[in-house]
Amino acid sequence: MRWEYFHPKFEYEEKFQDAGWPWSGHKFFAYDLVANIKPKEIVELGTHNGTSLFSFCQAVKNEALDTRITAVDTWKGDQHAGFYGDEIFKEVNEIKESFYLNLNINLMRMTFDEAVDKFENKSINVLHIDGLHTYEAVRHDFETWIPKVKDDGIILLHDIKVGESNFGVYKLWNELKERYSTIEFYQSFGLGVLFLDKNFGKEFKKKEKKWQMHYSYIHEINKSQEISKKEQEISKKEQEIAVIKSSKFWKLRSFLIKCRKKISFSKLSR
Repeated sequence: MRWEYFHPKFEYEEKFQDAGWPWSGHKFFAYDLVANIKPKEIVELGTHNGTSLFSFCQAVKNEALDTRITAVDTWKGDQHAGFYGDEIFKEVNEIKESFYLNLNINLMRMTFDEAVDKFENKSINVLHIDGLHTYEAVRHDFETWIPKVKDDGIILLHDIKVGESNFGVYKLWNELKERYSTIEFYQSFGLGVLFLDKNFGKEFKKKEKKWQMHYSYIHEINKSQEISKKEQEISKKEQEIAVIKSSKFWKLRSFLIKCRKKISFSKLSR
């Protein structure tokens, strides 16, 4: 199939700067995947702050696709992501309302097992699995949800290159590569892309090396730009502080503070 590379502006970045977040290295691929294959149904298991979710959303919005997007998460955290309060869900919902209000987005605040029966078998085009990362948990999620994916569907698994802190996605991924057509990315802790239709997957497999170079390069460029932007912001703040400190007001303030300290010391020494 013909694959078009896009160069999107991610609107959500106005509220959520995610350059250093675990999924940020895959958002350009996620955008291109949705823009090229035009799925009708996207479901993700595990959203947290929403880099993956809003990358999908941006493609759907820009390309005016008729796509339903569902994010399933308790938004309470887990042993790998850490635990948190309602603030993360509120931020995700605020971004959804601010930038993607007119899209068909469903935030399902529940466990994956509670949500699975709400979907018909063979109804999902793209399934993204990014929940608890133990081997037992991710294997359970995969086996529970695969019946819901279309015969030509695509399944994404994050953190396939992490082998510590009880992470077991890499182990499941190594098993799946023996049974399915797959491609993988190494940046941002690794992303596995699995194709249920092997013939469809073969077409993507031909592009794997090229994509690995392209999307890792785009990620590094984007990260460098974000770092440069932060450095410019810091430099600007430092300049503003320098201007304030050189002003007559600041000098007078400093003089009054010194006088106050001398008076206080004089009183104490009496």
